[in-house]
Amino acid sequence: MTIRKTKEKTPADELVSKLLRSAEMRINFVYMMLMIAFACSLLIYVLCNLWDDTRFFLGAGAGGALLVGIILNAVFYKKCYPWIKYVNTLVMTVFVFYLCTFSDLISILFILIPLLNSFYLRPRLTVISGAICMFMTYIGIILMRYVEYQENGTFTINLYNLALTGFNYTDAYIIDQVRTYSFLLIISASLVIVSVYLSVSSRKFNIRQAELMHKNLTADMELNVARNIQEGILSKDFPDNDSYAVYADMTTATEVGGDFYDYFLIDETHLAIVIGDVSGHGVAAAMFMTLAKTLIKVYAQSSHSTDKAFEYTNRYLLQSNPEKMFVTAWMGLLDLQSGVLSYTNAGHNPPVVLKKGSSPEFLRSKPNFVLGRRKRVRFLEERMVLSAGDKLLLYTDGVTEAQNSVNEMFGEERLIGVIGQTKEKSQKEIVEAVRGAVNDFEHGSSHYDDATLLALSYRDTLQVTPPHSKTFFLSKDTFDAVTDHITDECVLCGCDDAAVSEITIAVSEILANIDSYAYENGGEVEILTKCRDKRMSITFKDNGKPFNPLLVQEPDVAKPLSKRRPGGLGIFIVRKLMTETSYVYTNGQNVLTIEKDF
Repeated sequence: MTIRKTKEKTPADELVSKLLRSAEMRINFVYMMLMIAFACSLLIYVLCNLWDDTRFFLGAGAGGALLVGIILNAVFYKKCYPWIKYVNTLVMTVFVFYLCTFSDLISILFILIPLLNSFYLRPRLTVISGAICMFMTYIGIILMRYVEYQENGTFTINLYNLALTGFNYTDAYIIDQVRTYSFLLIISASLVIVSVYLSVSSRKFNIRQAELMHKNLTADMELNVARNIQEGILSKDFPDNDSYAVYADMTTATEVGGDFYDYFLIDETHLAIVIGDVSGHGVAAAMFMTLAKTLIKVYAQSSHSTDKAFEYTNRYLLQSNPEKMFVTAWMGLLDLQSGVLSYTNAGHNPPVVLKKGSSPEFLRSKPNFVLGRRKRVRFLEERMVLSAGDKLLLYTDGVTEAQNSVNEMFGEERLIGVIGQTKEKSQKEIVEAVRGAVNDFEHGSSHYDDATLLALSYRDTLQVTPPHSKTFFLSKDTFDAVTDHITDECVLCGCDDAAVSEITIAVSEILANIDSYAYENGGEVEILTKCRDKRMSITFKDNGKPFNPLLVQEPDVAKPLSKRRPGGLGIFIVRKLMTETSYVYTNGQNVLTIEKDF
């Protein structure tokens, strides 16, 4: 037995099918409207010729065919059943054949059928209806041989003569008829060819259109995914605490943009803020933006300086920049305890400083070269001091270079003016005020460039509470005491029951790990606990053998226990339960830190 494999339809094939069904539905509706118009005209004509038995008989037959066609189309034209097309073709053939009894010239109307069928976008149907058209045109011409017109305008068909002699192709009258009306056959044949061409070319055009629409839809979906990814990369969880607050907003000229902003803690007391603008627009700029943003953050966290972060980022971008793109960026590193702001400008717009009680002004500095275009560039780091209540506004050139209908730019003066009117407001209100002013200035004009704003409000110096430290002599007998101590600290911090339970499990695994690898007969372990901003931090320090548990290969939990390598399961559980886990060996001590958000 042979099993025929059915080809699965692709999204493009389904789109083609929808377009073809739509074309069929439209032409079915056209057929129905024509049938209604013909039926109404025929009804009026037949009622006016009741005395003519022949005309009444033929008209009633044609009218019945039209009525059947109207009913079937009214009920099924949206269903696009294949047989509807053939019903419409048959009904129109019957009606036009009836019209041929009025005049032999009316046989040219048979061409209406393949012309209408060409809009079904089914070439085979058009060819079939075209052949019927040619045949019926010929029949309509020679049928006049058997129609006898009366003096009062009526006619009769000599059915006896037709049945007796049949179509005599050597009949001189028929030959003369065909010769006389040969132009009708030529016109019909030409229009049939045109109909077939229209059907084939229209079908190809619709298929190409469907493929193009599918590509556009796919591209739109990919752009939406890219936009969602970009929005996910640009954090919306803006910090707002007693020490500082940050708010940002970005408007892209296309679905995805090349602007970016970032803010993150280098450590507990240093906040980094970054804004950047990649040359160009679209997907390429968005991809380059993602790379630049990631590099700046990584190098800032490792170097703890803005100039080094830009220097290392510039080196990497030069190695991975075939499109010769570049980035302008500004980065600041704020010491939350002293208010000292270290910053570096890589060819970017100068930020606006809002000193408490003073007018806003630009933070002018010698701009360094942009990132990603020149080797061996040295970046200069500068410093200033922020006091409690000071604010800082970062922006990209899409703000100051926004244009109205007369190509006038928003400019730096308008920016300073808007900030001056809102300097006493919150960082969010300042960003929204500038955004609103730019939108009003553009007055509906298109965005030609991405526009990004980031505002920092420095509220007060950060008061750092030292961690709570307690030392235990670790042995299996003291596991419960250590666990109870950490549990009490978690409760005092306000951790919920789920977080306490997960922290307890992680602590048990870590204690077992220290007991197994650090000491042979027990030893001291210092526990440091600290709670800040809904995050519990626990650090374990021991003087045992150097051992980094994070380097242990993770077990394949999908395998049965008998086939797994021993070890690694405990630290695997810890990493899964905790928000962050880190290890360092310093001053002769193993230092393992776990952090849990709650």
